[in-house]
Amino acid sequence: MAGNNPQQESSGNPERNRDPDDLAAATEFLSRPESYPEGTDTVEVKETHLSRLFLTDNYVYKLKKPLRYEFLDFTSREARLRNCETEVLINSELAPDVYQGVITLAEDDQGRLNLDGRGRPLDYLVKMRRLPDCQNLEVQMEDGTLNPDHIDRAARRLADFYADHPMDGPVRPDRFGEKVREQADELRNLPLDTGRALDDLEAGLLGLLRDHQEDLRQRRCRDVHGDLRPEHVYPTEDPAFLDRLEFNADLRLMDPLEELSFFAMECRRLDHGWVGERFIEVYEQVTGDHAAEHLIAIYTGYRALLWAVLKARHLERDDDRKPWGKLAREYLDLGLRALDQLH
Repeated sequence: MAGNNPQQESSGNPERNRDPDDLAAATEFLSRPESYPEGTDTVEVKETHLSRLFLTDNYVYKLKKPLRYEFLDFTSREARLRNCETEVLINSELAPDVYQGVITLAEDDQGRLNLDGRGRPLDYLVKMRRLPDCQNLEVQMEDGTLNPDHIDRAARRLADFYADHPMDGPVRPDRFGEKVREQADELRNLPLDTGRALDDLEAGLLGLLRDHQEDLRQRRCRDVHGDLRPEHVYPTEDPAFLDRLEFNADLRLMDPLEELSFFAMECRRLDHGWVGERFIEVYEQVTGDHAAEHLIAIYTGYRALLWAVLKARHLERDDDRKPWGKLAREYLDLGLRALDQLH
């Protein structure tokens, strides 16, 4: 459980990763506009940690990479098919008109690839309707085009989603304490100068966990989104939340307030803290569940530490896409600020 047993959502050391060149033939085919039966003028290829995305004029096709980590295994074609089916199913609640279904990438008798399912199945893709970038919350934050009414609509839709899901089990403060110590120890062993920030955040979190164990035990987990970040939110007249975490159902089980605290932290990181605060306010109004400040501080500090570790891990890899050290320290600062607001 994420609330009971928080884990790394998007990183970790793989047990076995197949060479990305294994995807070369599929990538070459899917990169050509003429490969798509509905027609498209362009194809844009994007890379994520777990997938390759092929963006046509009107759709997005997601091809899972054949990877294995301690929390997922995509190495078999059957496993990738099951994961595609799960992704379409669980995203139907928060983005019902976006996820179109699972498409088969096949090879015919002449060895030609197709998306019509003719011949031998080679792999599977999730097909999604492509939403305009201008509808994306993170883009709207950058462009200054936020609509407060649309923010409220999105917040209410998410709060209703939480309310519709039954409570699962209690939050376990002892597991949070264990994870705080584990994450802090890992970060100390990574090539990152954290100054006093890491020690202060760890000590502050452990103190809050000790002082508020009973309050945490009263909290309950639900099946939530699992990866609630501004880049996955589309606040429109009919809001949508994309990319619900699909590869491990346990990672979606958490206190909704933990998820909202993380979302609010991400909004603050993007200099639009009021958006996250509004989501929490609407959640309280819809559910009657009061978001105590010390609980928000605990959840925010914990998530900040987790994401500092996730960013810092890139420092040990041949990965210069982003300033990982700066990002890791930024998360530590966000966590400390959340704790400082209690004083």
